Amino acid sequence: MQEVESDWWFIGLPEEWCTEQDDDSILIFDQDELGCISLSSLQAENGKAATEKDLLDLIKEVGIPIKNGKVCKIGDDYRGWEFETVEEGDYIREWFLHGGSHLLLVSYACAEDDRDMDRAAVDQILDTLRVKSEE
Repeated sequence: MQEVESDWWFIGLPEEWCTEQDDDSILIFDQDELGCISLSSLQAENGKAATEKDLLDLIKEVGIPIKNGKVCKIGDDYRGWEFETVEEGDYIREWFLHGGSHLLLVSYACAEDDRDMDRAAVDQILDTLRVKSEE
């Protein structure tokens, strides 16, 4: 298993998955490139540690009704909300997470017809997510 890291977290990936990084996020693709996981970390603008309230404010700000989601725990360190939608033929799972001193936005997108193909693999990958210790 390979490990990918950002300034705030680590995640383990099966060998057949690959990554790309841009300015704002880390992208993780399956071997067929049919699905993509995107991870983006956010810090509070005021320099303080992000809180659960910041997470709920963010969900409200992007316009997703909290009643459409479910509470989730990802790995040992992250807690938040998971949402599932279908938009223009794409199946999208989104996680709004709080862990350590930051917020983490995770999304998985694929064609609606492929929605269950990588579901277990995505869940297993996300279960390896860990906050980096703040030293």
